[in-house]
Amino acid sequence: MGFWKRLFKVGEAHANKGVDALENPEVMLEQAIRDKGVEVKSAKQAVMSCIATERGTRGELDKEKKLKTDWEKKAELALKKGDEALATKALTRAGQHEENTKVLNVSWKKQKSAVDDLKSTIVGMENQLSEYKRSKDVLIAQSKTADLRKDVHEAKAKMGKNTGADDLMARMKAKVEREENEADAAQEMAETFGEDGLDSEFAELDSAATDDAVKDKLAAMKAKLGQE
Repeated sequence: MGFWKRLFKVGEAHANKGVDALENPEVMLEQAIRDKGVEVKSAKQAVMSCIATERGTRGELDKEKKLKTDWEKKAELALKKGDEALATKALTRAGQHEENTKVLNVSWKKQKSAVDDLKSTIVGMENQLSEYKRSKDVLIAQSKTADLRKDVHEAKAKMGKNTGADDLMARMKAKVEREENEADAAQEMAETFGEDGLDSEFAELDSAATDDAVKDKLAAMKAKLGQE
């Protein structure tokens, strides 16, 4: 496939997608009903024209039949008057009208059949139009339900994803937990290593000196009491 043909196909695909997105079911259904109504109206006008032609042919047919009958009556009258030549002329004229009747009868039957077919077609079109009108509300409701289901599923999909707010909350939670752990560690270090090392040594010396003084007092008390 050539480059320009491929490019045309890409453009056509995007155009069709754009058109699909613009097709609102409610609007398009209303348009379909209007279009079908126009079709029915045009078909009726065509049928009316055909009916007028059929009626005209039928009128000519009836006229030729009447003329045939009238000339046959004139032939009888001429014979009654004893004018055979005139009777022959009248019968000849009656024969011409009879031939016209045969031709017109064939045409009329064809026209009548065509009109009947067109009438049946219009009945079908009107039934279809009525079905369009009955189905419109149902189709619109189905379309709105489908749109709602789509919106719900899309919302659920978005809810299932981590958003910026979720990430921020998770980072702040981890930060607070880390700060709490650091505070606990600092407290533990303060309790364990909070006093200066040199001060601790002097404290131990003071404690040892206190113990020696107590021992000396205890020994002196024993000596005074005569206890060894």
